[in-house]
Amino acid sequence: MSPARPSARSSLIAVSIVLVAAVAFGAWVLRPETQGVGPVAQPPPPEHTPRFAFAVGRTGALPTTQLRIRKPVHYDPLLRLRGPSRAASRHTIASITRLYREAFLDPANWRAGAYDSAWHDLASAAGRQARRDLRVMTAGAAAGEAYLSISPRPSTIRTTVLLDRNGAPAFVMATVHFRALGRALAGTSNTMFESVGTFSLEHAGRRWVVVSYDVRRSDHRVEKPLPTSSVAATPSAESTP
Repeated sequence: MSPARPSARSSLIAVSIVLVAAVAFGAWVLRPETQGVGPVAQPPPPEHTPRFAFAVGRTGALPTTQLRIRKPVHYDPLLRLRGPSRAASRHTIASITRLYREAFLDPANWRAGAYDSAWHDLASAAGRQARRDLRVMTAGAAAGEAYLSISPRPSTIRTTVLLDRNGAPAFVMATVHFRALGRALAGTSNTMFESVGTFSLEHAGRRWVVVSYDVRRSDHRVEKPLPTSSVAATPSAESTP
């Protein structure tokens, strides 16, 4: 008597189990982490604007008429900043610092060649003029194609607060010498940005805004430093005593 053969139904079930197991194993084997595929590349973190502050030079208050509340000053018309005039000078320095930071140092601006945020502290007319003077007032519309980075260099600012006849601040004049180094993507030289300007500011609400300016640029090229060899030189056999 011959042994009993498995039924067709039993064979079909067995084959199905094998196929399911094979598919599951293949899916497990083909997972990215089992194939040595690294994690999905993440976009680089946003660049930070480098820290920058002007070195503050001589500041003071200048009467525009003979003050009613102070004695005339004969030896030096520039008075020491006090109270409201000191606050006006401080706000002016903050406004001009923001302008140059946004116009030259913020990578989000110069890489895109768009500087709308730089005009926050400018009155309407001055802001419209600054947009026309983009080449003078900023790193330029094509800075993102030309520079690897832009970093500040020592810069100075001086303020003079003009007082009205009651001794209250009416205008502020700021004299600025701004410098920054643009590391060029190509070529043998970098660019030293140099901006020298005078800004006139008026009180507007809680801020002091630029109502006019006279800015000149005198950028110049700076040779890139030569790469230094990481291998220390060793004396040759002939030079050994």
